[in-house]
Amino acid sequence: MTVALQKHDIAVIGGGIVGSAIAYFLARTGRVGEIAVIEPDPTYEFAATPAANGGIRQLFSLPENIRMAQFGLEFYANFHRELAMEDLPADIGFRRRGYLFVSDGGDHDTMEANHRLQVALGARVDALDTDALRRRFPSVNSSDIALAVHSPDDAWINPHAALMGFRAKARALGVTYVQDRVVDWRTEGAVARDVRLSSGQSLRADCFVLAAGAWSAEIGRMIGLDLPVDPMCRESHYFVTRAEIEPLPFIKAETHLAFGPEGQGFAGGLPDWDQPAGFHLTPQPARFEEVVWPRLAHRVPPLESLKLERSWVGHYARNTFDLNVILGSWQAGAENVFMACGYSGHGIMHAPASGRAIAELILDGGYQSLDLSAFGYGRISAGQPYREKGIV
Repeated sequence: MTVALQKHDIAVIGGGIVGSAIAYFLARTGRVGEIAVIEPDPTYEFAATPAANGGIRQLFSLPENIRMAQFGLEFYANFHRELAMEDLPADIGFRRRGYLFVSDGGDHDTMEANHRLQVALGARVDALDTDALRRRFPSVNSSDIALAVHSPDDAWINPHAALMGFRAKARALGVTYVQDRVVDWRTEGAVARDVRLSSGQSLRADCFVLAAGAWSAEIGRMIGLDLPVDPMCRESHYFVTRAEIEPLPFIKAETHLAFGPEGQGFAGGLPDWDQPAGFHLTPQPARFEEVVWPRLAHRVPPLESLKLERSWVGHYARNTFDLNVILGSWQAGAENVFMACGYSGHGIMHAPASGRAIAELILDGGYQSLDLSAFGYGRISAGQPYREKGIV
């Protein structure tokens, strides 16, 4: 027999970093009654956030993504104070080590155009030709790089610490975390009414926010919401070397290699775009030796002598339509359903801006701080992708 839970004003489906940021931004306004976050796994064993590198960077081509990242940088820089409790700072290891994008795939004109926009929007980003790159980062092989852009103010955080900081502060502000899984979702006309949980209970709310990461499409289908979101496997590696290498930023290449300093070594990898969508939980050691290691050694020759310490697999919610977030209300469906999903690897850096945006949409009826309507669901149904140009 189904037992009804207490009715809530707002229910957030998904308690990862995006869902918890949304709950926090809603709760801190003091304008919402009961907020529930439905999250099946409080250990976050399979969540995307703990497996991520935790970077926040302004190197995008779309102004909305740049602005969202800029807010994220500002917010995370003050996280230790703003989300502190009982005079204990919320330490997320914020550190500005920068990003370096390198054009090694023939699209340097796009990188140059993106650089102009980034600077116009207030980002401190340096364009480096081959000689300038060699002088600034001598360990980087620049022989096949036509252009690079370096953003020294961009930063990294400990993503798991940030997730738990959002969660803890949201709970301190009165948010209820429900350890359960959504198995059904019921609507009445143009309004979503309640969700049924795997425990057999049901949870009713006036407003729902779907922020379930790679599981968002599965849950959306329960009420006829078609989301082009699937789990994309990203295998990462941690490796060390005794070779002398100057302090490096996080390096991303047009040819998809991505890695940067982590602790006493480096972490990163190379996506396997041929791997089908789904949850692939086992690392592929042979691929590191045969594919990833040679690419690392080519880009930074001292890494020829690296030692692989460990590999792990994470999954992010890939928006197969245009690789950008789907944010906002379901205007053509249930009017009280909002979504924040399909971040395609940008969830950590854009979580603060997303939390603020969803709170504004629900409580004020529209965006107040930053117009993110270009990321609305309407572009999906209209078949009008809004894509990044250059490195995603």
